[in-house]
Amino acid sequence: SEVRIAMFIQLFSNYLVEQSVITIEQRNSFQAEMERTRVKLGTIAIAEGMLTKEQTEEINHQQTQQDRRFGDIAVSMGYLTDAQVSGLLDRQGDVSMRFFQLLVNATGLSMETVSGYLKDFQKAYGFTDEELEAVKQDDFESVVPLFATVRDATITDLAGLVMRNLTRFVTSNFYFGRMKKAPEYAYSMLAGQKSVGDSNIFLGFGATNELDGIVKLAKNYAKNISVTGSDEVYDAVCEFANLNNGLFDSVLSDDDIFIEMIPPEVYLNQQLSGNAYCMPVYLDDSEFDLIISTDAAFVPGERPHALNLNRTELQIDTSGALPTVLVVDDSLLIRKVLIKLLSENGYQVVGEATNGREGVELYKELEPDIVTLDITMPVMDGITALKLIKEYDPEAMVAMISAAGQKDKLMEALREGAELFFTKPFNAQEVISTLRS
Repeated sequence: SEVRIAMFIQLFSNYLVEQSVITIEQRNSFQAEMERTRVKLGTIAIAEGMLTKEQTEEINHQQTQQDRRFGDIAVSMGYLTDAQVSGLLDRQGDVSMRFFQLLVNATGLSMETVSGYLKDFQKAYGFTDEELEAVKQDDFESVVPLFATVRDATITDLAGLVMRNLTRFVTSNFYFGRMKKAPEYAYSMLAGQKSVGDSNIFLGFGATNELDGIVKLAKNYAKNISVTGSDEVYDAVCEFANLNNGLFDSVLSDDDIFIEMIPPEVYLNQQLSGNAYCMPVYLDDSEFDLIISTDAAFVPGERPHALNLNRTELQIDTSGALPTVLVVDDSLLIRKVLIKLLSENGYQVVGEATNGREGVELYKELEPDIVTLDITMPVMDGITALKLIKEYDPEAMVAMISAAGQKDKLMEALREGAELFFTKPFNAQEVISTLRS
């Protein structure tokens, strides 16, 4: 599994490259060495006999459903004590000192010289001593507010959530720059999602020029699912925005704040309007921007881009031996994930639809054993499609698909006759065991 290179190491090593102290090749070798010297808490816990592999996987799965740290979840589940978590953190070692040692050994610089460069780095970034220490400790809870210093706490909280989810679902090796107000952000591409209701939130990912960072974001998020072509890249980025919005909206709903997610959209070569904030994020020297707004008047763009996403080539078994499934979701990435998962576990996907209206039509045509329905879709949402399918076939077996923040919608779906539901991101074993039961 991937090991995170501390943000301080990435920032400081890039600064040294800019100052011609080390080469890019040296920077990369140092970072690779750091990967071998700092491991995840779960890995250490297994090695120390404090957790089993299954317990670690269970905690990791809980992290996909909750915005909490590994150690906090392990304690709440009764697997570890606070003292044990503290001991695991100590075992990870002082990352900055390990980097300094690598630097001295490889370049012949004295520690005094390295300390001088560190002071220059601190001055260049405007860090206080306390802030620099937080960056060196790779403490996101403390670091994100340093880089997202805005009056609106919602924006800072949401930025922190996105950074944690980048680590969980995309890559652990990234760093970010200071958040700035973006009243006239002109972009080559912007993909994101609005949530409306008692609060108004837009969360998206954009680029002002080259799309290398956006492509890396999409492909790393898709993992082992093939993402080819620009529209498939945009679709995957929209799903990552949906994941973050869902987790954040679930926190709001727990506080009885009503909020509803609108289907994600993509915009090309336009300019946003309204109050928004931009935070640059760097993956392997490629940049993309996190865009967040809580302004009810915010408009991401005037002309949404219509995604042209090809359907998957389905291999149909005409013997009738396998239970049949219809997959309905506006995201090609999610359809691919479900088709792969179902096909590998004894189900036959006989059709896929991109919105509720298509889903109802295909259900009547194919009459599958099971239909999976996304809740948030354009043209016709999943709840409306569920009602129409149940009117046509009261015995229809329907599984609803939702982001984490759609509890009210899920309850409505269950009242309307849905048999079960799954929350994105999926846990493969949970999906299959629930379907089989």
